[in-house]
Amino acid sequence: MRIPGFDLKYSEEDIQWMVDEFEKILQGGFISMGSHSKEFEEKFAAFCGVPYALGTSNGTCSLEMILRSIGVKGSTVVVPSHTFMATAAAVIHAGGRVIFTDCQRENFQMDPEDLKKKIRPDTKAVILVHMSGIISLHYEEIKRVCDENHLYLFEDAAHAHGATIDGKKAGSLGHAAAFSFFSTKVLTTGEGGMITTADKSLYEHCMALRDHGRFGPEPNIHDEFGSNWRPSEFHALLGLRQMQKIDQILEERRWIARLYDEKLSERQIPGIKLLEIPDRIQSAYYKYILYGDGFINRDILKKRMKEECGVSLPGELYNQALHTQPVFKKYPDTVVMSPSDKFPETEYVVKKHFCLPLYLGLKEKQIDYVVTSLEKIVRSMM
Repeated sequence: MRIPGFDLKYSEEDIQWMVDEFEKILQGGFISMGSHSKEFEEKFAAFCGVPYALGTSNGTCSLEMILRSIGVKGSTVVVPSHTFMATAAAVIHAGGRVIFTDCQRENFQMDPEDLKKKIRPDTKAVILVHMSGIISLHYEEIKRVCDENHLYLFEDAAHAHGATIDGKKAGSLGHAAAFSFFSTKVLTTGEGGMITTADKSLYEHCMALRDHGRFGPEPNIHDEFGSNWRPSEFHALLGLRQMQKIDQILEERRWIARLYDEKLSERQIPGIKLLEIPDRIQSAYYKYILYGDGFINRDILKKRMKEECGVSLPGELYNQALHTQPVFKKYPDTVVMSPSDKFPETEYVVKKHFCLPLYLGLKEKQIDYVVTSLEKIVRSMM
């Protein structure tokens, strides 16, 4: 049996619907940021439970626009070290400097105790990254720390479409949130992003920034140095189709994760540790994560799973701590770090975790085969 690490499929029904709608766009006489983009924004705002959503060209610029709208230039912003480069890059492109915090291995999320130590007088915001679609169990504590220190709390929700804590959705938890719709994401349009917020002023400022800093109706008057961060009608069309099925998408991803949980718990594979997610949190399951402790070498495991069993394991989240990226040594003024800063949990996470295939269309027999293959390879490594 051959099982890829990722596989994006569209049904014949999806394809035909999109072809028909594409034709309407092409016949409409205008293919940039039109009615489909607006409808996608409205549906996504309602889905997240916020009054405003703004479509963008990608998730990274969404985060940059949010940060620029509050004026982080010359200030510091706290981000977790276990995240993708885009989180820190958005801060830097907005004119801020990055402070890194450690994470917690049990949930991949920002450590609130380390956050408290890292806040400085010039800190203006904290970015909570919902890694792998998991919202921090300590969200309320992190929010309280931000409120007490008069800091903006923003969400990097690139992995978290539909994730909840106590019934509240990602995208509605902070002052604003940034989503990505890249091909691997829970809700995908290939490329594209979205900003969600309840702050009308921030929404309007971001709307101007995405269109070259034009705040008023006059197209040749520019009040800010914005950029072309506009969304595409074609990507919005894909988004609208996904919004029709988002509940089914989330239900299937959670079903696959439950099957993995059940089958792995039954087998008790040596060295394999499951990630336990509390009942009050519903993950979007961007990835299905395991820890391989002790004798398990991740690179050898992945190589043997593919060569001997035909199972390709997807990429990790992430296998390099962000604070160790060479770009920050090249441009040291972009970060605030001291030799005494330690990130033991992040270092453990990036070295020890790996992921199993999780995407729409996986059948139970395939999931069973992945788990059987994993047990076979792991036991042979003992």
